[in-house]
Formats: sequence, structure tokens, C-alpha cells
Amino acid sequence: MKWTSIKSEIATITLKKAAHDWSFVELSSLVSDAQNCPLILYPNPIRNKIMKHVREQNVELGGLLVGSIVSITDSVEEIIAIVVRDAMPSIDYESSAVSLTMSPRVWQSANSGLSDEMLVIGWYHSHPNLGAFFSCVDKKTQKDFFYNHYNLGLVIDPVRNEEKWYIGADADEIEENRIRAFCF
Repeated sequence: MKWTSIKSEIATITLKKAAHDWSFVELSSLVSDAQNCPLILYPNPIRNKIMKHVREQNVELGGLLVGSIVSITDSVEEIIAIVVRDAMPSIDYESSAVSLTMSPRVWQSANSGLSDEMLVIGWYHSHPNLGAFFSCVDKKTQKDFFYNHYNLGLVIDPVRNEEKWYIGADADEIEENRIRAFCF
């Protein structure tokens, strides 16, 4: 993957603001569950948007994930959840069945639509009929462009209907139980 990074300013949402209409049980569960790895909150409409995009062609496709960071306080160090709020498909790219190069324009597109509480939180791409895994090139992309401890990487095999999530510069795999799909 070849990109030129445009750095976003980091803004967190406090737990109080993010969860103003959540029950005590939901809040308690969120905080206790997020001690080792933040929860990834992934709305079904965003998942559907990404799946529609990566199923358009039988080549690698991808884009950026835009969202918010939920923190107990207002610190990036106390993250308890990462909320995926949108996906920005790359429309200017070169790809094959086993490679993808996205244009820097996807960064410009994502950054132009950000609010104060949103930022580019990661990226996604497909591995059509190869399985959902991070290749050596994917790990290098994560380390070079998505190196913050809250940055996500999502790889999808739209043929086999598989997906895997990764976090941080070392592309640590996120356990499936840390991903929470929901409707909004």
C-alpha cells in the first residue's frame, strides 16, 4: 500500500457525553470490558456500506474508516471504545486480485468531512477469496500510516464472508468478542 498521510487532530469524546442515554448496566459492561482492548462499535449500516463497496469487483478494494474515540476522561490514553461512524471508499486506486494502491485523495476526502469529534481511525480493504488476514504488506501499511494505539485495520474476504480486525502499529488482532455491531 502506498499513501501519503495527512495527520488528523485527535479529539476524544468523554464517556459521559457518548453514553448520555445508556443504562447503568450498559455503562458498567462497557468500562469493565474495555480494560485490555477497547471495544469496537461498528454500526450495521457502515458494515453494509463497506461490504457493498468490496463486493463491486473481484479485486482488492479499500478505503478509510472514520469515527470517534470514547475515553473515560478526555485522554487518548484512557480509551474504552472506538466508534466507526463512516467509511470513505477509495475511488482513485490501482488494484489487482492481490494488491491495492489507494490515492492520497481518499485522505483528503475523509479529512474534509470530519467534525471536531471525528477523525480517521483506520482503514479497510478486501482479500477476495484469499481469506481475511493481514499480509506482510498490510502490516507494513498499518505500521507506516496507522501507527497510533487506537488505529484500526479491517480486512474482508467478501467471497468467503470473513473479516478480521487489527489495532495499533503492531497490527494486533482484535478478538471477535471485542467487535460490537449495532443499528443506529
